[in-house]
Amino acid sequence: MALFLSNEVIKPLLDTRLIIDALDQAYCQFACGHGVTTPRLDLQAPLNKSGETYQLGLTAGINEKYAALRIKSDMTFKRTTKSGVTKGKYCGKPGEYMGLILLFSAFSGELLGIMQDGLIQRLRVGADSAIGTRYMARENASVLGILGSGGMARAHLDTICEVRPIEEVRIYSPTVYNREALAEYARDKGLKAYAVTSPVNCAASADILCACTNAVGPVIDENLLSPGMHVTSIGGTVSDSASKRIDVGLRLGNATTPSELGNLSFTDECMSYVPVVGKASSGGTPRFVNLSKGQQVTLSELLEKRALGRTDAHQITFSERGNIHGIQFTAVAAAVYERALAQQAGQAVDPGFIQNIRN
Repeated sequence: MALFLSNEVIKPLLDTRLIIDALDQAYCQFACGHGVTTPRLDLQAPLNKSGETYQLGLTAGINEKYAALRIKSDMTFKRTTKSGVTKGKYCGKPGEYMGLILLFSAFSGELLGIMQDGLIQRLRVGADSAIGTRYMARENASVLGILGSGGMARAHLDTICEVRPIEEVRIYSPTVYNREALAEYARDKGLKAYAVTSPVNCAASADILCACTNAVGPVIDENLLSPGMHVTSIGGTVSDSASKRIDVGLRLGNATTPSELGNLSFTDECMSYVPVVGKASSGGTPRFVNLSKGQQVTLSELLEKRALGRTDAHQITFSERGNIHGIQFTAVAAAVYERALAQQAGQAVDPGFIQNIRN
């Protein structure tokens, strides 16, 4: 029997600090050589007559106890608004989405859980930024700037407040109602919060700046950076001019290299399989920042020598997960599954996947 966990069941199980710590531990174990992960794999169909592209997103990972496969099925598209070009997606019809996580036992191969990924998706990304902030931001960082006001932005607000003594939040997005709503949410958490009218005002005095938009192209330019700032970007990219100003960027990990490829490594955010005509412009972002080798440190290097990270209060730092999505989903899904078992939450189901005919 497997445990089915809907978003409604998962919501009360999601303890922000628990997920951050579980993910941090999983990344440290992976950095020390434990576990296997693919990058995100995006399979794209040709552009259709409506200007949309079907994309099947897959990622898989294994740790010492569990394995997970995350499946995402999207119609993707670009749209142009007054504020610029953005990416959109849906499944079935606008406003609906399909993402599933299948959790397996690494001891028996049994299917343990089937989970909707909506809430997990947001928190796992916010947790990444919080972990990078934990390792790289100044200890006294207290002002947070957020570009964006959707679910990812809210997750960043929740997670980064867990790892730094945030007192003030500045929020910018083109939609006035959305940025005001997120500011009100922050005030309800006891923070000073301001919905501001430009990215410059958002970044002003910020100790930590997070890009959480659905914009295509750069959203963090060099004029938004200031000495001592820590930067993350999970939606919209960091411009090349801003990338050059970053003193040191932490990468939490790189996907496992297939044994058949020897020493060849793959470092882009996603690996795309596309028709002859090429990758859709509404697909995943290859990378969010362009740093030279001398600007980068991996988590495995940082754990061995902390002096490779931030060394003074004036440095501009950056952090990113890298492409270890499989390890990420395995760790988060396992934490949710174990809490569900402890609280007797979820619905036991027998989907009939087990068979007695060898494939």
